[in-house]
Amino acid sequence: MPVFTLNAIRHAKARLRPQADMAHAERQNHARIGLSEVGLAATDYPLFLMKHAQTGRFTLCALFALEGERSWYMLGGGWQATYLPEALLRHPFFLAPPEDTDAVLGLAVEESSPRLHDREGDALFGADGQPTVTATRVADKLSRHRDDLDAAAAFTAALAAEEVIRPLSLRLRFADGRENQVEGLYGIGADALAGLPDAAVLRLHRAGHLHAAHVMMASANQLYRLQQLHNAGAGTALTELAFALRD
Repeated sequence: MPVFTLNAIRHAKARLRPQADMAHAERQNHARIGLSEVGLAATDYPLFLMKHAQTGRFTLCALFALEGERSWYMLGGGWQATYLPEALLRHPFFLAPPEDTDAVLGLAVEESSPRLHDREGDALFGADGQPTVTATRVADKLSRHRDDLDAAAAFTAALAAEEVIRPLSLRLRFADGRENQVEGLYGIGADALAGLPDAAVLRLHRAGHLHAAHVMMASANQLYRLQQLHNAGAGTALTELAFALRD
């Protein structure tokens, strides 16, 4: 969907309605999460790393599906999880590129979102053309989320520096006989983490990364939750799910 710079003239009449549902996230199979989200997100989602093809850097992600471009958590018209990642709640707003100096409060917005309305909801701009408290709160929330994503980037960089990241081997088998080997996901090797020298363990602990690493590792069992959700809404059951980190 097209995203436009938030502008006091273009969006003078724009109002923000409450989040009615999570339909906007139905076609997302994963989302980046911030470091502070790890503990809460792990109660619902498997957390793994994805590697950027150009930079080689890892990003921390919550998985919503194991194949396809549709979230398996969207079932029966609702999102079947207790925690909603910040990346989903920010909709329909985004942080504009830093070079976009015309963006009010540094924001961009997806204008086609049903959350935007010209009569219902809280105004984004006052009669004087200045951003309202609602718009300011959105900007503050996105700014905090950006900082949290930066903290997650520091976390994944620390894991990479300690050489404990391992590729995930994930095989799916369906009731109709089809098989799929999922590629491109990475996790933290338990043996690699346990084998770190004391100085490295202390570094990770002092940075708050060691606890996050263990929570992330434990979240791998939420892959079975994804299997349950798939089987509750799909015509062909996912009968077997096998995963392990490759050393």
